[in-house]
Amino acid sequence: MSEWPFVKEIWSFDELGSTSTVARSMVAGGAGELPFAVWARRQTRGRGQRQNAWWSDEGSLTFTLALDPAAYDLRLDQEPRLALATAVSLIEAVAALGLVDPGVGVRWPNDVEIGARKIGGILPERVETEKGDRILIGVGFNVATRTDLAPPAVERMATSLSALQPEPLSPEAVPVFLAAFLRRFPIDLSRLAADDPGLAAEWARLDLLLGRPIRVALGPRTLLGTARGIDPQGALLVDDGREVHQLFGGQVLRDR
Repeated sequence: MSEWPFVKEIWSFDELGSTSTVARSMVAGGAGELPFAVWARRQTRGRGQRQNAWWSDEGSLTFTLALDPAAYDLRLDQEPRLALATAVSLIEAVAALGLVDPGVGVRWPNDVEIGARKIGGILPERVETEKGDRILIGVGFNVATRTDLAPPAVERMATSLSALQPEPLSPEAVPVFLAAFLRRFPIDLSRLAADDPGLAAEWARLDLLLGRPIRVALGPRTLLGTARGIDPQGALLVDDGREVHQLFGGQVLRDR
């Protein structure tokens, strides 16, 4: 039995290319007792939404959770909201540790940001196995990350918890934050499975795009409008002046 909250096992590595790649191989081969986590103190080939690379160092938290959705009564139609539920848990972990969090919130569909700078990303995916479908939730979170040492493109758009504290955090804060997240996550997972309106109210309250003019790439076209919130189904509402669009997919474009 694991000494960590929620998970039965944590597979810890000093360095990996991708925690999600390892977790996917493990569930495909039936290895590990669910739920488990694969945690790398340094990840060299992490990926985010749309195959975007995720830069990290030893102060970054990079891990992948593997779980059986049936064990938590999680329905297929609820899975698109899993990134939002995970984001709520990450933000609650910041608060639980008493860290300064000036304006930390959710950037739909799967990022956590502070002041328009990314601090975390979430990538859920479903994997089919002989024993049934499994859910992987890849998480990258900048706890004590030295974003000032990151490539210029990353440094411009990223920040870390450490950079916002009165005193910088050390890499030793990473496992402490992971434990805080794992204590919170099963609460929000249960709320998601139960269609708890309180969870939807949380991601709506934490919505950083609300009221802002945005551009959303939808395949070959771009929708221009004003963000009107994230609804209980996890959809982004965008008002283009003629109607309010309910978006379950798309990329909110960043201003360069």
